[in-house]
Amino acid sequence: GRLNSFFSEGQDSREPYTDSEINEISTLLKHSNQRWSKVPRTYVVLRIIDHLDLLDDLIDVGFSDYCFPVIERGLPGRLLPSVRASFVRAQSLVLTKSMDLEKGEKGQHCYYKQGESPPFETKGILGRGGFGQVDRVLSLISFKEYARKQVPRGLAFRGRRTEDMKLFIAEIEILKRLKHHHVVKLIGSYTDTRYIALVMSPVAEMDLGAYLTRATISNHPELRTFFGCLATALEYLHAHKVRHKDIKPANILVYRGNVLFADFGLSFDFTDANGSTTISMLNGMTPRYCAPEVAQHAPRNTMSDVWSLGVVFMEMIVVLKGKTVQDMDEFFTQHGSQQAFIRTNMAALPAFVAELGGIGKLSDNRALGWVQKMLSPKQHLRPTASSLVASITEGERPGFCGICCVSSEEDFSDWVDG
Repeated sequence: GRLNSFFSEGQDSREPYTDSEINEISTLLKHSNQRWSKVPRTYVVLRIIDHLDLLDDLIDVGFSDYCFPVIERGLPGRLLPSVRASFVRAQSLVLTKSMDLEKGEKGQHCYYKQGESPPFETKGILGRGGFGQVDRVLSLISFKEYARKQVPRGLAFRGRRTEDMKLFIAEIEILKRLKHHHVVKLIGSYTDTRYIALVMSPVAEMDLGAYLTRATISNHPELRTFFGCLATALEYLHAHKVRHKDIKPANILVYRGNVLFADFGLSFDFTDANGSTTISMLNGMTPRYCAPEVAQHAPRNTMSDVWSLGVVFMEMIVVLKGKTVQDMDEFFTQHGSQQAFIRTNMAALPAFVAELGGIGKLSDNRALGWVQKMLSPKQHLRPTASSLVASITEGERPGFCGICCVSSEEDFSDWVDG
């Protein structure tokens, strides 16, 4: 019916598809085939060249609409040479244009063909991640600055690259769904002949790790607010069925006194999984901050994020108490099992907490109470993100939460529905 009307004329005579036509094709496909509805461009190309029978195969090897534009060598090995040639010829009908990149509320994905350049000028490198680099870019359309994370596409269907690409695409899909004051914002994403990239805001001045090494006593009031704001953001993620899976100071950005979770490369959406406990290998996870069950490859769930945030909170308290993260490491290597990580040296934790409790501002000891619960080796003894927010914000006296998160009653309903 309606779907067929998009394919009535011959390939040679038809104009390229518009974004709205492609969205409509995706919606129509939802009724008949959920998997296909996620790759409407691939569906269109295969239908035009009369090879819809290959669509499931392509999806199985990790091909998706993010892979356009492709060259013949960049297509999965199982396609016949003649099919590759027609696929590459027909793809020009589904590559849509770039003015939309910054317009879309929901983070548009744009496609640049050979000879077209994305409208960004590089202003410097912000960091290098597991499989790509993050740079500061200036948009030549809006003249705003953004952070851009890009991964070279190479031959994406060969070995390890497929996994990287899946993680990167999962990160784009997750960021599209999240909209919170303490989570980086996805502006849009694009594919060109060499890279797949995601464009985010804001361009942070530094990450929390750098902030903690530079903080002086004048930063303490601001630093205290980070407890409530980070807990609130984690509550939001978990309410949206997203586990971060790599919470650490390097993945928390500080921008104009605001803290934001970033780097959702390892996160994945656990809506489809039965329940939210998974067992899988330690991917790029950071040993210092990972929960005991993660290190032991045991089942893990949202509580593993709570543990990681607990380690981050402990480092924040150390700085509020006038010590450094290095002092903390020294203490752990001289006590208990003499291992530097909390996870591998639980024996030293009570003594360390007692030492911190006796120095600095005694009103900061409230935070030690939350952290001890967050760092319970048994998952079920840790507070959920929601109960953590309740503990931090109850009788909000000493400023452990930013004004942005103190009265979250009315906002909460907005984002659970939204």
